[in-house]
Amino acid sequence: MRIMSLVRSLAVVMFAIVAGCQSADEPGAPATGNQAPEAGPETSAPAPPAAPDTRPNILVIVADDLGYTDVGSFGGEIPTPNLDGLAMEGLRFTNFHAAPNCAPTRAMLMSGTTNAEAGVIRLDEPVRTDVANLPERLRAAGYQTFMAGKWNLGIAPEDGPAARGFDASFALMKAGDNHLGASVFPGNPPAYERYFTHLENGEPAELPQGWFSSRLYTDKLIEYLQVHAREGQPWFGYLALTAPHWPLQVPEDWLDRYAGRYDEGYDALRDSRYRRAAELGIFPQDLTLEGFAGQAESWEALTPERRALYARAMEIYAAMVENMDMHIGRVLDFLRVSGQFENTVILFASDNGAPPEDLDFQPRTIPRTDTDSSLANLGREGSFTAIGPGWSEAVTAPYRGLKGSLYNGGTLVPAFIRHGDVAAAGGLDRTYLTYMDILPTLLEVAGQATPGTGFNGREVQPVRGRSFWGLVTGRAGGVRDAGESVPWMTVNRAALVRWPMKAVANSNPIEEQARWELYDLEADPGELRDLSGENAELTAELAELWMEYGRQASSR
Repeated sequence: MRIMSLVRSLAVVMFAIVAGCQSADEPGAPATGNQAPEAGPETSAPAPPAAPDTRPNILVIVADDLGYTDVGSFGGEIPTPNLDGLAMEGLRFTNFHAAPNCAPTRAMLMSGTTNAEAGVIRLDEPVRTDVANLPERLRAAGYQTFMAGKWNLGIAPEDGPAARGFDASFALMKAGDNHLGASVFPGNPPAYERYFTHLENGEPAELPQGWFSSRLYTDKLIEYLQVHAREGQPWFGYLALTAPHWPLQVPEDWLDRYAGRYDEGYDALRDSRYRRAAELGIFPQDLTLEGFAGQAESWEALTPERRALYARAMEIYAAMVENMDMHIGRVLDFLRVSGQFENTVILFASDNGAPPEDLDFQPRTIPRTDTDSSLANLGREGSFTAIGPGWSEAVTAPYRGLKGSLYNGGTLVPAFIRHGDVAAAGGLDRTYLTYMDILPTLLEVAGQATPGTGFNGREVQPVRGRSFWGLVTGRAGGVRDAGESVPWMTVNRAALVRWPMKAVANSNPIEEQARWELYDLEADPGELRDLSGENAELTAELAELWMEYGRQASSR
């Protein structure tokens, strides 16, 4: 054990030296941690060393508002070599679904239930206290737990990651913020005097000079793994990046990385993305662009000034995606140099579909009006913009809808898992999976039985998700029983999937009389043909199943 400890310490030092020599994307050096205190003099015979715990480490990486075909292994033209390397050594999930918004997805991840059962439908709602969170469960199973990045599950310290199972954490508590420069939350208004934008281990945290979101959160996670991780005990790391969520911003030396790359417009990008993804087998065989009807104006209908702004926005967005991949590569380098890479299960996914917001939007939750989103300043500190629906449709098509929608375009996300136990490395899987399936999967990785309704002496909600670890390792051919349904709920939308059939309502059936649509996701993954008229009985059956779920979720 002492030899292994020396080897690991040397590996960490080597990584710090290598990382310090890399060209940085902004001022400051990667975190290298603190020296462990020296042991005091022995006063008794040492206890025999405990056998090391050889269960895998677990790393979950979540991107924010990343489009379905943005990474190269799903059809994108943006260089993402680190993510693509993981994907091609692992298993890509082409039918993996998030909630249509950020916070509900995170609630599904942490709870293993639907977001409504976890108590998170609206912004800033915390996960219910009768939910045993993923880090709580893994910590009880003997794992160390670390996170860095976006929390978005309640803004009070008592609802934050330090209170809900993480041993060390650096968390953006709110739904979003600038990626560099000053926070868009200058100070804390009286109504928020107890709440802070960032917390570290439950305490208010200051942003360092020269920070950039992807670098800062990566630095923090590496720091926790260097300083706090105990050898011989597995860990769970959660890297919740905020790239490429608006506002579109990158460090100065990344601003012109894609200059001129998107001048042909989003119609051309939609066609080229589709071709590459189809060649990779990402789409079901019969899914084409025929019949796809986006909501954005055609590129040719825009004024030259508007085209220039849109093209620049997409340049910044692409730079954010490549920059994110670079920082993920730093984590992977650390794991390789420290000898932990092969014994780490790595799961990556986006948190919802691409965003619908246009260039000029200003969210009501952000109290800042002194922005400069001119063409010359776009992407810098003080600018505030999104890519716009035309680009978002280009990175989502042929799927219908965007973030906020319960059609596939709002919930279908790029996802993959990498580990040596993956049976079909480099392959694709089309099984219908969801974010709430992650918790039971990772518990199985940790050697834990399917959770019940009791945890650490308290009654908790049962886990609705299903483990897909057997699917990944080739021990099982499916995940859900035939006829098992998966309900979805947002503030004003509802859906229920009983594969391959999907019922969708674009208003809340609990509050008003909703019209339900019906789609066959196997025959019509683009959701172009509403079958409710010719299958009224099945539509009514699925709607009633959802109503039963909705009534129970609303009464909790």
